[in-house]
Amino acid sequence: MARRLLLSYLALIIVTVALLAFIVQLATTQTFTRYLSDQSNVHSEMLPVMLTGFYTANGAWDGVQSDIDEASLIIGSPVSLADARGRIVAAAQPDLIARQVADIPNLGQEIPVLGDKGTAIGTVYVGRTLAQQRADETFLASVTRALIAAGLLVALVAMGVGVLLARSISRPLDEMSRAAVQITRGNYAVRVSSRGGDEVTALAQAFNQMAAGINNLEQLRRDLVANVSHDLRTPLTVIRGYLEGLRSGQIADRRSAEMAFDAMHSEAARLLNLVDDLNEVAALESGVLPLERRPVNIAVLAENALGRAAQIAKGKGVNLINTAAPDLPMVNVDPNRIEQALFNLLENAVRHTHTGGLVSVHAEWLVINDQSRDDELFVDHCLLITVKDTGEGIPPEHLPHIFERFYRANRARSQANGEGGAGLGLAIVRAIVEAHGGKVLATSDGLQGRGSAFTLRLPY
Repeated sequence: MARRLLLSYLALIIVTVALLAFIVQLATTQTFTRYLSDQSNVHSEMLPVMLTGFYTANGAWDGVQSDIDEASLIIGSPVSLADARGRIVAAAQPDLIARQVADIPNLGQEIPVLGDKGTAIGTVYVGRTLAQQRADETFLASVTRALIAAGLLVALVAMGVGVLLARSISRPLDEMSRAAVQITRGNYAVRVSSRGGDEVTALAQAFNQMAAGINNLEQLRRDLVANVSHDLRTPLTVIRGYLEGLRSGQIADRRSAEMAFDAMHSEAARLLNLVDDLNEVAALESGVLPLERRPVNIAVLAENALGRAAQIAKGKGVNLINTAAPDLPMVNVDPNRIEQALFNLLENAVRHTHTGGLVSVHAEWLVINDQSRDDELFVDHCLLITVKDTGEGIPPEHLPHIFERFYRANRARSQANGEGGAGLGLAIVRAIVEAHGGKVLATSDGLQGRGSAFTLRLPY
């Protein structure tokens, strides 16, 4: 890539310098020619007046040679004078006298001399000596050489700058190309340097962000496979164990067989719930699952969710309380989905709250006034629903990840107690709330007995 860039720069430089040299050469030649023309114009104004005066005073050209010599000396160019018949009567070059103008080529600029009545009485010629012609040619040649030298110098400097610029552009691009190859080979931790502040640096930063995103996605994929494998292995192992016992005859009596079938049915239901939860999260996050919105009273939804969680709370000896005001404005949501989100939060709160603890649901109407400009007031309304518990709390390092699929802050404790779900409950909550255009936030100081709080913020 550096070679292609350098060749492109070199071609552009050569074309630009050549065009500039041609323009400057043309302009110099025209300016020099104009300078010579201006000098000739001065001569054409001065010499005819002088010679007309001489002819008027003398009535003939006799004795004009001294004036021609003086004019040649002043002008610095050879001057010749021919009479009305075209015969040279005076000249700075004596060998031209008495010769016909028609027989002498390149006498110089022709300037007519008119008498008092406007009749032609002669013609004066202003020429240039061989030395002057050589000087003119030398001047133009020196200008051409100077332009060529300047063009070569500019081309060399520009080429040096082009080499540096091509390297500065191609080096990070080549580095990104090599890094892209590494990513295709599975090395998602590769990064490129992103120093500076130009567009290539911005591209390098975007590449690093992309690589980090791919790395995160790959890690999520691995975690997903590992978690799904883990959550599938336990029920499948149980089902397989009972089936092998039934086939080998170890489970022979009716009561044991019924217990085995009940256990297999329970594990199969667990597998189906896992698959259903995965499908639901995927559908909600992709927007495939439509929401059936209608105005509902959030206090009623909270009471329904508490009723569904009451049996679980009773089994653990956890108290439930609803502090949502009954007179809250109606909110336009999908009631089944929001109730499901509240139930998932309540189930999670009860699971992590010890006997005698408290889980509460609180809802309030929040009005945000934003006086961002002096002449306008922007008002925003949203509904806040908070599920708070007095349980074990969430360590700070786990808070950013608890809404990820299959994430559990303490897998060992959950599995040991038999209380751990598939790790999809909070992921479903986030998907439901975001599908409504809202946000969900978890807060906890991680201290035992201080519990955690999950807040749903739903737009009006």
